Amino acid sequence: MSYRINSSDYEDFLLSTNRCNCWQHNLPNNLGIIQSNKDIIEDNIFMFKTNALVNNKLEVNSFSKVLGLCIAINLGDDVVYVDKSNNSKLLFKKDELLIKYINSYEGSIIFNNLTKTKSLCLVIRDEFLEKYFFKKFKNEEILKRNFKNHISTNIKKSLASYKTKILANELYESPFKGELDTLYLQSKAYEIIYNEFKDLFSLNSSICTCKNVKFNSQDIDSLKRAKELIQSSQKVYSISDLSKEVALNEFKLKLGFKELFATTPGSLVLEARMQKAKALLITGDYNIAEVSSIVGYKHQQSFSVAFTKYFKINPKELLKNNKYYFY
Repeated sequence: MSYRINSSDYEDFLLSTNRCNCWQHNLPNNLGIIQSNKDIIEDNIFMFKTNALVNNKLEVNSFSKVLGLCIAINLGDDVVYVDKSNNSKLLFKKDELLIKYINSYEGSIIFNNLTKTKSLCLVIRDEFLEKYFFKKFKNEEILKRNFKNHISTNIKKSLASYKTKILANELYESPFKGELDTLYLQSKAYEIIYNEFKDLFSLNSSICTCKNVKFNSQDIDSLKRAKELIQSSQKVYSISDLSKEVALNEFKLKLGFKELFATTPGSLVLEARMQKAKALLITGDYNIAEVSSIVGYKHQQSFSVAFTKYFKINPKELLKNNKYYFY
């Protein structure tokens, strides 16, 4: 089902310079509701806090004159963004960050059945960008040419850093009012902008294809460290724990393993789990339930299925026959 938002109120909400502004749209036929709050951090930085509750699979189309660099963080359910200006279709997952440079926007958001979204978006405009961004960004000419032709440019799409997620949630739930609130929002928003600009400049980033990501020497060291931890540590790591341990976001961790080691961290973690489980079972000191728990499975049945698939032998048969033929 497709529905189009075509409201002059929406344009007024986006473009007005009122310090406090709220917008709400009730979807027809009780399909749901979309709400957004706007705060003006400074003359060239706007912040939008948007949430939606949609009760059915729905594509919401809209056109809006959002001008500038947009830093968006998804704090809710997954949605799909379709941008007609550059023919892109991006799955925007929970805790992901997307940076785009936009001159007006025509596209849609696709909600999949019951969806609760929650997102924070900082829109940074001309004077601030000229002073702090364009002079250091590698592909300024491409950005400005696309902007002139009303083509959106995707600059970065990745898992948000732990620090950025914390800051985004703090911005979303400000505990203050009045002048203290303004000061609080400014400090958190500037910190996100600083961190993201620093990351873009340190990587000497070019235009993002959302498939082609560059790795610096620090990233490569983190990837090698992650591989060593999986293979040599007594601890069985989850992808999330491994990401935090080596200070590399999950997106880069997964992509880096594929490019550097021609495998995935998940495959190596599975191998480490299975080899440790095999070694424990061979000792005869542990039953299947104990081994399942030790190697990080919540349910014994899930462990047995994984073990059988990996070694082509059921763990019960291994214990019963005390024969160790593995493929």
